[in-house]
Amino acid sequence: MLRAMIEYAKHYLNAGLSVLPANPQLKYAALQHWKPFQHRLPTDAEVRAWFGNGHTGVCIVAGAVSGNLEMMDFDLEAELFEPWCDRIKQADPNLLDRLVIETSQSGGRHVIYRCDSDVSGNLKLAQRKVCVPSGDEIIIGSKSHKPRKDKDGQWHVVLTLIETRGQGGLFLCAPTPGYTLLQGELTSLPTLTTDQRELLLEAAWSLTELIPDPVEVPQGTASSALRPGDDYNARGDIRPLLQAHGWTCVKGGDNEYWRRPGKTLGWSATLKDGVFFVWSSNAYPFEPEKPYSAFSVYSHLEHHGDFSAAAAELAKQGFGENAAPTPAADVNLSALLPASDTIADEEDDEPVSLTELIANFQGLNTPIIHGLLREGETMNIIASPKVGKSWMVDLLAISLASGLDWLGYKIDTGRVLLIDNELHINTTTYRMIQVAKALGMKTPLFSGHIDVKSLRGKLKDLHRLANTFTKLKPGRYKVIVIDAFYRTLPLGVDENDNGAIANLYNLLDLHAARLKCAFVLIHHASKGNQSNKSVTDVGAGAGSQSRAVDTHLVIRPHQDKDTFVVDAAVRSWAPIEPFVIRKQHPLFVIDPKADPEDLQGVEKKREPKTKLTLQDFVDTCVGAYDPCSARMIAYQAEQLYDLTEYKTKEMLEAAQERKLLVRMKIGSKMKYIKNRDGFGNEKGQWAAALLIHNPTLDVQEIADQVGVSRQYVYQLRQQILCQQTVNCEKVT
Repeated sequence: MLRAMIEYAKHYLNAGLSVLPANPQLKYAALQHWKPFQHRLPTDAEVRAWFGNGHTGVCIVAGAVSGNLEMMDFDLEAELFEPWCDRIKQADPNLLDRLVIETSQSGGRHVIYRCDSDVSGNLKLAQRKVCVPSGDEIIIGSKSHKPRKDKDGQWHVVLTLIETRGQGGLFLCAPTPGYTLLQGELTSLPTLTTDQRELLLEAAWSLTELIPDPVEVPQGTASSALRPGDDYNARGDIRPLLQAHGWTCVKGGDNEYWRRPGKTLGWSATLKDGVFFVWSSNAYPFEPEKPYSAFSVYSHLEHHGDFSAAAAELAKQGFGENAAPTPAADVNLSALLPASDTIADEEDDEPVSLTELIANFQGLNTPIIHGLLREGETMNIIASPKVGKSWMVDLLAISLASGLDWLGYKIDTGRVLLIDNELHINTTTYRMIQVAKALGMKTPLFSGHIDVKSLRGKLKDLHRLANTFTKLKPGRYKVIVIDAFYRTLPLGVDENDNGAIANLYNLLDLHAARLKCAFVLIHHASKGNQSNKSVTDVGAGAGSQSRAVDTHLVIRPHQDKDTFVVDAAVRSWAPIEPFVIRKQHPLFVIDPKADPEDLQGVEKKREPKTKLTLQDFVDTCVGAYDPCSARMIAYQAEQLYDLTEYKTKEMLEAAQERKLLVRMKIGSKMKYIKNRDGFGNEKGQWAAALLIHNPTLDVQEIADQVGVSRQYVYQLRQQILCQQTVNCEKVT
C-alpha cells in the first residue's frame, strides 16, 4: 500500500499536479505549511519523503499551479449531480464524457477538469436555506451546522450542495480511502475552453434555491424622504438598460436568464423580483455571486459605481422626493460597506463555532511581503521627516512590481496602485526613474505593473476615495499605497480621535477584503525623541492607528549619520528582530554591523566591565548554568558584562561557529550547552552538564531524561571524576 501511494503521487506530479499528503479524517493537507505549493510543484524528493512516511491520503492543490485545475464538489450524497448532468447533456452532449469524475467519502461526487484560462477562487454555486426550530447545532448529512437568524428572526442553516475548489483551494482525491474514480484519470485531465467551463458553472447555478437580497447602497442622503434610488428600485425597469450595454435576455418568465456581452452561449445572470444576480466571473463591472438592486445596476452601468452621481441623475429624471438637507453629522455611512463575498454570508453577525472554523480553515492569507504583510491586511509605515519616506515608497512599489526583495524581505510580485497626495506627478515619475537607475533595472521590467494616482492639488478624503475603490475589479491590485495617509482624513476628523481613526481603518479593511489586496499607509512620526517609545507608540495621531492595523512598521534615526533602525509589530507573522538600514541615496541597504539598539537619543551604553573573549562568555554565561535558554544567557550577559540582546545574540552565533557550544531541542524549547572536550555528541554534552551541575543526581534519572543508557551515563560520571582528580593534582 505504501509503495502504491508513492507511485500514485509520482504519477500525479509528473502530470503537472501539485500533489500533497492528506489527513482523510480532517480532509486537509497533512503538512504544517502547504501554502507554498499553491505557487510551485513539490519536488520528486519531497513527494517520496511525504508518502514514504505512511500517509494514506492524497490531495491536490487547484488553480494555476496545477494547470488551471478546478474541481466541482457535489455534496449531500450528490443530490444535485444527476439534474446537473441532465443540463450539461442538453447544452453540450459530448462535454460530460470528457470530464474526470470520482466519488467522495461522504457519497458525493467530484468533477475535475482544467481550463485554458485562469480559474477563480472557490465558489459556492448551489445552496439551500433550511429553517430549523432553534439555534441548537444540527447535523445534516455528515456535517455539523450552527443555525443563524435571518432578518425575520427565523432560525435557519444554509446548505451548500455544489461548490468549486479553484485558485488557492485543495481537495482530497483517489486513491485516498473512500474516493474512487468513476470516469477518466487525474493524470489525463481535459482542458476546457472558458465558455465550456462557464457552461458547467451555469448549470450548477441554475440549481440554487437561495439568492440573497441585495445590500443597500449609498445615495447621498439619510433623510426619511423617498430617495431616488429607492424609487428607481420600485418603478425602474433595468431591462432596456441591460440591453443597451450588450446584455441579452435568453429566457423569460418569473426567473429571467441574461447573457453577458461577448458571450454567445449560455447565460451569466438571473433577474427575479427586481434582483439582478450575477453568476459569471467575467461580467465586469459586476462581481460574481452578488445580488444587485435596480439602482445598483444603474449606478454601475451608467456612473461607474458612483452612487451619489447616479442618485443625482435619477432625481433629475423625476425619481424620489425632494427633502431638506441632512446635517453631515447625521449621515448614515453604513451603506458604504461592500456586499458580502459569497451567498453563504447572508448574515455575518452571529457567532460561529470553533469546530466549523477549524473544518473550513484554509490557512492564513496569501503572503505579499513575507514576514510583514498578507493579502487583506493593512500596514503602516511610520518615519521621521527627512528619512526619505517617499523614496522608500518608490522602492517598495518597484519591488512589488518586479519581485525584488524589499529591505531584505521576500516579495510576491503583483500590480501596485500608488495614491500620492504630496508630490507632483512629474516628481514621482522622476524619482521612480532614479530608483530604477540605482537598482540597475530597466523601467519596462516593472512600469507596466505600477499605476499612479496623483492627488496633489485635488485632494480626496477616504470617503471620496471609496468611489475609486468601488470601481476597481477585485484582484486588479496586490497592494494599494496611500502616501500620506493624514491627507485623506475627512473634513472635521481629528487625527487624535481614536474612535474616528479606528472607523477609517475599519473601512480600509472592508475595501481590502473586497479588492483582495493589501493597503500600505505612509505616516509621519510624532515630534520629539522617539527612542524611548515602544514601536506601537511611534507615529503622529491617535494610538488606535497602531492597534487597528496588522503591521505597524517604524523607521527611527540611528546614532550614525544617514542610518535608521527598522522595527515592527506584526499580527500574522512571528515577531521580527529590529535591524539597521543605511541610506545610499536613492536606495536603502541593510547594515548588518550596526547595532539596532543605538537609536538616536539613547544614552550611550557603558563600556563592558571586562574585556570579553568568546571562551569567557561561554564559560560564564552558558557553562555555569547549562542547559540554558537564550533568555537566561541574555540575562547573565547583561548582569555580568552589560551586553545588549543584540550583542549577546552575536556572541552566541560566533560561539556556535567556533563549536564552543551546542544548540539542541530539549522538550519543546531550544537550549544551549557548553561543548566540553571528550563528551561526544549533543546527548553526551547534555548528560555531562547535568552530572557536573548535579553530582548527586541519580544515574538512571539522567539516562531517562537524556535518552541514553544507564551504562553510558555511568561512564561519563567516571570520566568527569577523573578529570576533576587530574585538575586537583595540577593545582596541588
